[in-house]
Amino acid sequence: MSTILDPQSKLKRRMVLAVLILTVVGTTIATIIHRLELNPYPLDLIIPPLFAITSLILLIRLYTKPDSLQQVINLSILQSVMFVVMPCWFYSLKAFTSSKISLVDNLPPISSISFMLMTFMLITLRPQRLIKATILVWIGVAGPIVTYLIFNQEELYSLRGLDLLISFGPVMGMQTALVFLHNRLQSIVESLYAERLQYYAQIIERQSIRQKALEQAFTQIHNGPLQTLALLQRDVQRGQISQAEFLQRLNELNTEIRAVGRSFTDENNTASKSVSSPESLESATSENYLRLGEGTSIDLNLPFHNLLYEVYSLTLKRNLPCFQTIRVKVRNFAPITQSSLTLEMKRDLCLWLEEALCNIGKHASGVTRIVVTGEEREGNYILKVQDNGCGLKPGNEQQGTKHSYLLAKRFGGKFRRESLPKGGVICELSWKV
Repeated sequence: MSTILDPQSKLKRRMVLAVLILTVVGTTIATIIHRLELNPYPLDLIIPPLFAITSLILLIRLYTKPDSLQQVINLSILQSVMFVVMPCWFYSLKAFTSSKISLVDNLPPISSISFMLMTFMLITLRPQRLIKATILVWIGVAGPIVTYLIFNQEELYSLRGLDLLISFGPVMGMQTALVFLHNRLQSIVESLYAERLQYYAQIIERQSIRQKALEQAFTQIHNGPLQTLALLQRDVQRGQISQAEFLQRLNELNTEIRAVGRSFTDENNTASKSVSSPESLESATSENYLRLGEGTSIDLNLPFHNLLYEVYSLTLKRNLPCFQTIRVKVRNFAPITQSSLTLEMKRDLCLWLEEALCNIGKHASGVTRIVVTGEEREGNYILKVQDNGCGLKPGNEQQGTKHSYLLAKRFGGKFRRESLPKGGVICELSWKV
């Protein structure tokens, strides 16, 4: 099973693989050299081959399992610290306890190894752990050597002694200072990166709010002025309207359009006030209300089944032609036992119910009976609108139907709208509660 790594992890993995390969090669060469010595120290015969074997194991593991990158890094640093610190303490204590052994003549060339180790930590460790690890390595490596040289002036003033003192004193201290600087710079970069992510998140959120506002605008216009305009156009084409009634309905259409425009203007003003001053946040109540196509606003904080009843009652009072022939009205809205509906979800569902009822009022010719129910069944809430009118007309899918499918997809539910065998249409939206 392949593991997908981000580009930074891929680069770090390649670097660690290269370091492990060089470590295996270097420690193998050191093992061969110590084996050819006449009187090698036992530690010189143990550390290099052991270092080579553990590095080879880590190399194989990282190559076969890319997701173990951080684990391999931690183990590599741990073994490197052990194999660098052990010779420092071993040769320093041996030189302290024996007057015949000098540290400068027997200490392996570990200064370059310690610098490589700190560079490796600088690249691979997180900033929170880097400073602590650097200080511990400095104390573990430089502590015994510098202490020994301070108490042994003859070895201190030798060429190797001065080199060790400078390497593990000022130079290693300078490298530690660079670690602190790197840590600070990395924190600044991460802070800038976090600010940019937050900025992008705000842009995405604003785009989402704008998209929702456009959808709400379409739904309110579709359920209100467009319904009135479609009926007016149909009556004019049929010649069933007088001039006085035509002007009256144009005035009603004008009133509906202006009301929709005012509702969005009020929402925009409230939103801008809520952003500019925290005190006005409590007054931002436009988001808690839903304006129906006939002009009435209802409080979205009401229980969901009460909201459905309000939408049902107010919509059926609208002056739509097919509503006039309805003789039987069946409705039942059951409450949701564990409601997780947000105000935004309530708004979308109420607008969906309003549109489904308006479709009956405009298109269901000959309708005499409607059934509108909402019930919870098998973990789903099913909202159903059914009539016994003329059924669906063949043709292209309307925008409202497309919007219903998108709404069902957003809620993780299902939508269906189809003609019934005995006449009429069933329109059903279900989602998990």
